[in-house]
Amino acid sequence: MVDFTLTSRQQDLIDQARAVARRCLAPRATQYDRSGEFPAENLTDLADAGLLGLLVPADRGGLGADLTTYALTIAELAEACGSTALIFAMHCGATHLLAGAGADSAAADALHTVVAGRKLMAWGFSEPGTGGNILNPHLRATPDNGGFSLAGTKAFCTGAGHVDYYLINTHSGEAEFRKSQSMFLLPAGTDGLTVKETWDAMGMRANCANTVILDCRVPDRDCVGGHGGGMPLLAHALPALVLGLAAASLGVARAANAFATAHVTRRVHANTGANLAAYQGVRFQIAEMATTAHTAYLSLLHAAVTADTDPLEALPAMNMAKYVCNTAAITIADAAMQVTGGHGFLRSNPLERHYRDARAGAVMGANLGVLRDMIGKAALGLDPRDG
Repeated sequence: MVDFTLTSRQQDLIDQARAVARRCLAPRATQYDRSGEFPAENLTDLADAGLLGLLVPADRGGLGADLTTYALTIAELAEACGSTALIFAMHCGATHLLAGAGADSAAADALHTVVAGRKLMAWGFSEPGTGGNILNPHLRATPDNGGFSLAGTKAFCTGAGHVDYYLINTHSGEAEFRKSQSMFLLPAGTDGLTVKETWDAMGMRANCANTVILDCRVPDRDCVGGHGGGMPLLAHALPALVLGLAAASLGVARAANAFATAHVTRRVHANTGANLAAYQGVRFQIAEMATTAHTAYLSLLHAAVTADTDPLEALPAMNMAKYVCNTAAITIADAAMQVTGGHGFLRSNPLERHYRDARAGAVMGANLGVLRDMIGKAALGLDPRDG
């Protein structure tokens, strides 16, 4: 039996994130969406609150939060600013991977700088042509005289050009699946690491998911977990990645739902003098939105609690949570636009931003089609890696 009751420690951290989100992130969300600029002020505020170390273990100076707290924190941030939430989620996912590296000196040093030096991290996993299929990267790590040569491209790297470290996955060249990946932690100033500013998107416009071009030679120390040791680290970090993307969609869904609910409560029909909430047809739509949002929340919470308590069995629940949350964001944003009409369509109101942001989750990470396939395979007892 899964216990969904939050501890006081969990609730305190989530409340702290909510306070920062509402006080600092929400007022700037429109500004960053319009400009497409990296939300530096928002990340500074999260650093000031000590949240950059959310998933950094307590013995490394971090908050040592569990995945449940993390997921619900991302949802709070995304309700205020989806772009900031995604940048933060990718950062936390990278720290979670490094935390699984044990005594690896490069990982330990980097986690220290995250907490003490308020440094940001980014994932570099997607690639042109293969997208979010992170289990089989084309980028190769070639051993080179005590180090490694890396030559290739990473696409849609959230925060690229504005972070301090890049966590890059490569193919190790080993045929055995468990030894097929190597992970590299590269400082932003690494020779041969170039960021090409390619991000100009419909939604999540301040995400700065730019392209990273690699043509560099790096020391052996930059290979976290050793050559061919990346797959166990990826398995450790995957829950943070999947849950973070799901939670960001939940936050956007909540924001759209809140806007629509507030609108129909205060908007008065000129002919009758009654507000829109007095009409049954409107209430039906509000009921559908509220139920969809609650279902998505429960799916995310179940997946996160399962990842914390039974990680070996968590993948199907996490895939379902991402699918449910991604589709909930789209469904609710669309319904909210119908309920609010022209008012919601105006750029002066936040709903049109939520409407655009809602589409991001469906194509980030495993897209909806891939998720459906993996969920179906799990339901049929098939290996999700089979083509």
